[in-house]
Amino acid sequence: MTGLGTMFRAVVTATDFERSVAEFQSAWSEGHREASVPVWIGARSDLRASLDLAAGLYSSLRQPPECAAGVVLGDVPQAIRSFARPLARHWTDGAPPEGGGSLIVLGRYADLRMEVLGPALVDAYRRGRDVFLLTGRDLHSITWTIAKQYGEVAAEGGTGLFTDLDTEPVSTSATYYDSRTLGGADLTRIAAERVWKRVLVSGHGTEDSINLGAHTVCGLSPVAAPERPGPTCAYGRGCHKPDDKLIPAHRVRAAELVLSGCDSGALADLASYSPRYQLLLNAVDGPAQTVVAALSMHQSARVENLVWLDSADRGGSTARLLNASLRTMHPYPTFIQVGLPSSAYRDTGPPAAAPAPREEPYGLVRDLSSRARGFLMTGMLPAAHPLRERFERLAEKTETMAARPVMGLAAERSAFLHSLEGDAQSLDQAIAVRIAERPDDGLAGFPRFFGDRSTVSIPDATTTPCVLCGRTAWQYPRRGFTARVPLTTAHVCLSCGPVGYTMEGGARLDAKAAATVSAGATLRIEAAVESPRPGPVQVGVSVPWSLRAAVLPPVHSVRLGRGEGRSVVFEVRLDASAPPQEHHFTVFGVQDLAISLLRCPFAVLPPGEA
Repeated sequence: MTGLGTMFRAVVTATDFERSVAEFQSAWSEGHREASVPVWIGARSDLRASLDLAAGLYSSLRQPPECAAGVVLGDVPQAIRSFARPLARHWTDGAPPEGGGSLIVLGRYADLRMEVLGPALVDAYRRGRDVFLLTGRDLHSITWTIAKQYGEVAAEGGTGLFTDLDTEPVSTSATYYDSRTLGGADLTRIAAERVWKRVLVSGHGTEDSINLGAHTVCGLSPVAAPERPGPTCAYGRGCHKPDDKLIPAHRVRAAELVLSGCDSGALADLASYSPRYQLLLNAVDGPAQTVVAALSMHQSARVENLVWLDSADRGGSTARLLNASLRTMHPYPTFIQVGLPSSAYRDTGPPAAAPAPREEPYGLVRDLSSRARGFLMTGMLPAAHPLRERFERLAEKTETMAARPVMGLAAERSAFLHSLEGDAQSLDQAIAVRIAERPDDGLAGFPRFFGDRSTVSIPDATTTPCVLCGRTAWQYPRRGFTARVPLTTAHVCLSCGPVGYTMEGGARLDAKAAATVSAGATLRIEAAVESPRPGPVQVGVSVPWSLRAAVLPPVHSVRLGRGEGRSVVFEVRLDASAPPQEHHFTVFGVQDLAISLLRCPFAVLPPGEA
């Protein structure tokens, strides 16, 4: 094991650094893992202090993860290029390439401009590709960033989460302070005296600081030349927080430091303040191997904090993890990452193509809420309707629970969706039984009720073969005048008349039956159903009261996969007194409160007539 005092070795001159890099890489290639990693500190006394702070953070040297590609931005000396070369398989100069596997970007902070780096960051965000930065305020900071990648994080370090944006308790073994408990903590002492594997600070912030109650994580560099523009301290007016409550970012002894405040990692052409005050640069000058910060304003909060807590042993890119969590809030990358992940990281290689969109887990919530609210419209169902209270409870549940603290966390979201699916399936069955028993119920009358409150979308109307007779039929959507009216689709045949109506997202229906049946006999109906969403569909048949018939069974519960079709059989047993004339039966399907209707004509003949 490398001695803690010799793991990183400070060198002062460029010549000494160039020689030291060559010696280190030669020894490393020969398997000498006790070699000291050189750091070109020049006259930077703060970097010398950071080398001392690193003692205890890293237990030994490691072979850093190797990325698929590396790119150099700006003028970087050959010795530093050579120092970084083992961190990527292939290196180029110029604009970062899009596509491919994981990418490392090497360059001074001044060369990390959104106009240059932005396209690669956006492309990586869309593809799920990792991008890591090796940067700093100057060449000395860059060599320190590279050197830290060789450190194996000590197992003894803890995990700390400090947030000024949350008031809810968290069940965790990590050290946790929220807005209720920050006031009683001496965070300045905690940050200076403890050794951490990982620390996340979450609060309102700017490029130079993040607020943690009475404390502030500060970006003011002790060595960078005074420049303007900057915060109030740049103009001789002191800090907006007491000096004894400041936490210099470069003094936090954490191997991974996540700065979850707005603009904490603004790129050079997005920044408002000079580098002297940049929080990201101050943190990079410290002992942290990995610094994660935000490009701009964002809405990271409790959800991202808990996702980060749960990711301790996954060895992946923290920036990509947090960006993925924020996809429901921002359609662009929020966090960037300086430094590589832990030794557990493995480059998964270039994606063959942009990943296919995943099924949105929130669609069911939105659909159920919209449909329940639609059924509860004034005049749709009477106050005494036996299912009205259940619609109200479901609507209230979706409105109350569908918020990011639930929907943004996998476990909470899964439990909520499982509960919601159970409620919906039970209500689907109740709807189906109600329509089967009461064909004139208001639920079955949705085509007229919603139709009266909708307008035909003429540009979306199409002609299609009738599902019953094959002649020309019109299929057209009807959009509500107000937001509470669900979209419905009508299927009207020029021969058969109004054949079918489907609420958006409803099951697709078809039916086969004889064109005639004698009174006192049985009409056999084969109903086919296809579901746009996997899960159970309630399929039933109803007939008018005037027909004097019984339907057996009234309802089938059919479980389908996505796009899967299945047929079920119903029998309509006609009484001998059934009036001989033209009648119709209605096949209906119910899934996730969406109702579909298919109206099929048939003729009843006098008893005994074929």
